[in-house]
Amino acid sequence: MDPRREDTIHHERFVKVVCVGAGFSGLCLAYKLRRSFQNYALTIYEKNPEIGGTWFENRYPGCACDVPSHNYTYSFEPKHDFSAVLASSREIQEYLETFAAKHDLRQHIRTSNLVTGASWDQREGQWNITATDLKSGEVVRDWCHILVHATGYLNKPAWPSAPGLESFRGPKLHSAAWDDGVEIEGKNVILVGSGASSVQILPAIRPVVKSAKVFVRTPRWTLPSPSTKKGDKFSPEDLERFATDPEAVMNLRLENERTLNSFFTMYMKGTVLQNQARQLLESEMKKLVVDPAVQEKLVPDFPVGCKRILPSGFPFLKSLMEDNVEPIYSGVKAFTETGCISDDGTHHQGDIIICATGFDLSFIPRYPILFRGHNLQEDWASSITGYMGVGIAECPNTFTLGGPWTPISNGPVIVALEAQADFVCAFIDKFQTEPGIHSMHLKAAASYDFRSYMARATKRMVWSESCRNGHNIRPNWGQASITWPGSTLHYLEALREPRFEDYEFEYSGGGGRFAWLGDGISQTEWDATADLAYYIRDKDDGRHLSRGARRREITKSGTQPPRELHRQAKLSTPDA
Repeated sequence: MDPRREDTIHHERFVKVVCVGAGFSGLCLAYKLRRSFQNYALTIYEKNPEIGGTWFENRYPGCACDVPSHNYTYSFEPKHDFSAVLASSREIQEYLETFAAKHDLRQHIRTSNLVTGASWDQREGQWNITATDLKSGEVVRDWCHILVHATGYLNKPAWPSAPGLESFRGPKLHSAAWDDGVEIEGKNVILVGSGASSVQILPAIRPVVKSAKVFVRTPRWTLPSPSTKKGDKFSPEDLERFATDPEAVMNLRLENERTLNSFFTMYMKGTVLQNQARQLLESEMKKLVVDPAVQEKLVPDFPVGCKRILPSGFPFLKSLMEDNVEPIYSGVKAFTETGCISDDGTHHQGDIIICATGFDLSFIPRYPILFRGHNLQEDWASSITGYMGVGIAECPNTFTLGGPWTPISNGPVIVALEAQADFVCAFIDKFQTEPGIHSMHLKAAASYDFRSYMARATKRMVWSESCRNGHNIRPNWGQASITWPGSTLHYLEALREPRFEDYEFEYSGGGGRFAWLGDGISQTEWDATADLAYYIRDKDDGRHLSRGARRREITKSGTQPPRELHRQAKLSTPDA
């Protein structure tokens, strides 16, 4: 009997994909699959009643992105009618809803469905999924060949660890779980936190609250709000130009993105750009905060970028100096029925407590993921065995989007999520068109070597310094950081051509690893509309055979005027 399959070479077998999460990452994966794949099924489980992920959940006063609006989109899907330089959460949510509708993605999405578990069936080569329909309470059972976790890193609010919060008799709000039904006008508010959400909340609520006590435990490097010549909002003339002149929007996006991609060496210790940034920000912040005693409280003594820079923090600093605002330069020691106690023992009374205390950034899955004697929840509680933001050691047919070592705060992030979706699709394509593959998993040795390299590379980054930050999640893990220690452009090049050799492929069925060769008939011959002489041409326009040549073509090398290169070796002093 001929051991070859009866199908053609690279026959596209049916593949079933389950994705958890319908935010930027999950929607991007859905789009990529619809654009390029056939003979597949995709189900996206989303715990919220609407898509959008963190942008659906975060609706606090003043909530907005902290990068230019026109660049907080997919690289291939611009939005021309953003109303402000920094888009509100509502506008970003509308963008994602429009994107899903335009590309017919909702057919794949089950909202109000909370995934509660996933277990690997080795014999069948599939994942068995359980979820709960939050509307009906029904238990949903599903299965898939490929499981993708796109839950992101901003999806589980972190409440203050100080005891007694449950005893507070007034409303308790969290920036990521805002209750619009709570009236804050005319109230005495306690705002805990001074990070990315707090710097947006305070300027938005200060004009309407009676008073605000703001707990500032750690200073942050801040920037003035980006704006046009006429303010933070785009003018009617701007909006008209964007609506009628696509080239104007493209030029704005290109200018912004080139700027965002030009500052990475600022995050490297001892570089000229790091020192210049520190001198500039310190000077600008001290112009705003003139009291030397207050400067000591609000101007950081750690490198710029050790904690995430707050691009629109000046309105926050100005608000701290208003008459109805009292900054408390302390942490919260405990909560009481009527307020909270600062580290020095002082009791602070309030009507409402707002916790702008961020998220649980541990990356530990919110549900058990069982495979080959492992539970990923338990494994990652002790050590994250990730890879390139997308891989999980020894976990079959599973990928992450926005996982550990994603470049989350050192350059444009949306395009990095796109690169991750491309990476995952490359593996889905390999699985689909090589029908002998039973399963595939990241080799433990590859994950170990990767993490070892990341630890060494992180030593040169400013976020390896001793400031509390979201880059370094748990010191007991023995890992210096879970943020990519390179630029976004560096990350794109790293993911562009997947290293299949870092994965173990298990084969089954007739033909095994060569089942993909099929019956000797090409896909071209079975495609009635294909040209059987497609390779005859009058010039060589084929794919470049070296990685360098492919990179130069993709990045349009030679099209821009020469610029100064900020190399790692370019330090601030000759002996640094």
